[in-house]
Amino acid sequence: MALFDTLRELPNPKFSFGKSTEYHPNFSRDAGAACMYDDGFGLGLSNQLSPENKLRAVFLTISREHGSFIFNISGVDLDAAIAGFESYDAASDNNMITEWELSMILHNPDYLAQTTFHNGRTLLTQIEGGIVKRWN
Repeated sequence: MALFDTLRELPNPKFSFGKSTEYHPNFSRDAGAACMYDDGFGLGLSNQLSPENKLRAVFLTISREHGSFIFNISGVDLDAAIAGFESYDAASDNNMITEWELSMILHNPDYLAQTTFHNGRTLLTQIEGGIVKRWN
């Protein structure tokens, strides 16, 4: 089964996370998922929320509605995400918002259970407490 077919079958609503690239919006649409490039993040969130609160609202909305998080880990600093951040601002100041998002998922068992990880081409194996890291 192709990656997009698998992702489209995940429970709705879906939200796609990944590093900012020109391909992310199209990938998200093909997977049937909302993303940060959609108005209101595709979930009807207020554009007047701060960036941090908007992302926190994504987590709460998807979790509350038993939806799915889709996370592309390509280009993500896994060590930074695993270590976590003192605050959203610490991640923002270092251009590591995607790592902050991944950290939020890795440190919340409910979010983690609702997450499917991929690298843009292949689904990745999830283990208890996170994903399998096979590289340095």
